[in-house]
Amino acid sequence: MRKMITASLLTFGTLAFAACGGGAPNPYPAGAQAQFHASCPANDPVCTCEWDQITRTLTYEQYNAAIETFRSEGTMDPHITRAKTHCLEWHPHH
Repeated sequence: MRKMITASLLTFGTLAFAACGGGAPNPYPAGAQAQFHASCPANDPVCTCEWDQITRTLTYEQYNAAIETFRSEGTMDPHITRAKTHCLEWHPHH
């Protein structure tokens, strides 16, 4: 029984870590996060989660390219869309 509980806790911990994005975030300039949170408040768990997902899946250069594409063409990069969807699923009350 004790082994089953330990295995369950390890599995849950692994899933929780994967849900948060896992791995180290890519380096971004200090002002990038503040700029992101100007339109998506830092006190909103979905926004905090989304920033975490973005920085773990996109380099700063890729993020800038995605933002420029959105501004010029109106289409969002699939990585950013997945980050938003993931965070909305993990924080369903927002």
